[in-house]
Amino acid sequence: MNSFYFLIICFILLYTFDNTNGHDDRPKREKTHLKKDPRDYTDRDADSLFEEWEDNDEDILPEDERDDYFFRSKNRPNIRPEDLVGKPQEEIMKLSKKGQTLMMFATVSGSPTRRETEQITQIWWSGLKNALYDVNRYVIDDNRILLVLSDGSQGFDVKDFLVQQDRCQEVTIDNKPYYGKGAKEEDKRKKKDL
Repeated sequence: MNSFYFLIICFILLYTFDNTNGHDDRPKREKTHLKKDPRDYTDRDADSLFEEWEDNDEDILPEDERDDYFFRSKNRPNIRPEDLVGKPQEEIMKLSKKGQTLMMFATVSGSPTRRETEQITQIWWSGLKNALYDVNRYVIDDNRILLVLSDGSQGFDVKDFLVQQDRCQEVTIDNKPYYGKGAKEEDKRKKKDL
């Protein structure tokens, strides 16, 4: 009889131990990446693996040292259609580009050489960096540069700075031209005719 009670108590203890320590309160993620070849990973598998890696990592980086990956989902705005009613197009573009990488082109007026373009745009780039805009500059033609911004909502502030420069002919954001001080009336008419 004593052995019967002993077995019941052992069974109850094992059952209780399994129910209390065996389950996490955290939501379970799909572990689809466990049985796959790494060459067959989808973006979802890679994100799941990265999140699992970060959950198990003891060293947490401070926010200023983290990569853009951490901030992309946090910085993405939740845009509701009600918020867009009655706003100008530039405000809508700022909201939609927030947290995304934005590429914009700038054209230097006149007929500069590549070296002159590099010198002129270096001054523009320095001014933008001093104003704390995170922008990278690439010279792609004798009179044209590519500017890459990590936060697209700053694109129109950068555009406003560039069009005030004496040698800026045109700034293009999403195929829409904005003319600067260096633009001539015939340049503006050519674009309208197209």
